[in-house]
Parts: sequence; C-alpha cells; structure tokens
Amino acid sequence: MAYALTTSGDKRLNEMNRLGDMLHFPAAVNAGATLNVLLTVAATWYVEPRYPSLGGVWVALVLLVNLTPVFLLRLTLRPETLYPMLREMNFFTDQHKFSDWVYVAASADMAFWILLAWTLSALHRDTSTLVLLECVALLATFSPVILRSVGLVRS
Repeated sequence: MAYALTTSGDKRLNEMNRLGDMLHFPAAVNAGATLNVLLTVAATWYVEPRYPSLGGVWVALVLLVNLTPVFLLRLTLRPETLYPMLREMNFFTDQHKFSDWVYVAASADMAFWILLAWTLSALHRDTSTLVLLECVALLATFSPVILRSVGLVRS
C-alpha cells in the first residue's frame, strides 16, 4: 500500500480526512473557535439556572446558530470554488469549505462543552467552577496553537 507524501499542512480544506489535520489551522482560526467555545460556555452558565429543564433545546439552538451560516454559505459553493490550504485558511471567508465530517465533529465538540457547562452549573454553581471550566476549555480548544508554539507539532 502506497502512502501520500503530503503532510496535513499541505492539504486543502476539502481534503481533510482526520482530526489531526486541525493541528495545521492558522492561529486566528483556532482563536475564533476558542472564543466561540468560551462564549458558549459562559452563555450556558447564564442560561442553565433560568431554564434548567431545557438543556437539550439549548444544545439544539446553539448548534443551529453555529451551523446556519455554514449551510447558507455552502449554497454558494461551485465546482470552480477555490479551497485554500489548511495553514492558509481564513476564519471568516473559509468556514463553510470543510469536508462534511468536520461539521459533525465540531458540533459534537460544542455539544460536549455545552453539556459539561450545563452539568457543572447545575451541580456546583460558583464563580471558581466557571473560571476553571473556561480555563480548561481555553487550553483544550487552543491546544493546537500551544503545541505548535512549543515545537511539538510542525505546521
């Protein structure tokens, strides 16, 4: 069996075929995703005590808000659409150009953070728990940039 000699960083957005490819996004893309998660965790912390029985509705609403622009922008894709290399993508202009499975993975990740925030808010609601959760979410979501900056991953 022959293997391609290209690295993940040499792939285009629509060629992504493994989670490890996400290690090659520009820092601005990781920062945008991280900010989205952090804001969602904070919003979840605010919403949970006001509507404690609507956790599933909240997950669905957040995913709908996150995926609607992607769905609408994907309607503009044409055979001649240019797909940038992973390391060259733009957070605002290229978010709708990923392979389909990436949106499933991103939605599962967001659902994980929402459900974790919802559960912690219900079980142990204090500022230190929220701060700790936000720190963990920041480190986990921004980890590709951190790993590259310490030389553990090549871009």
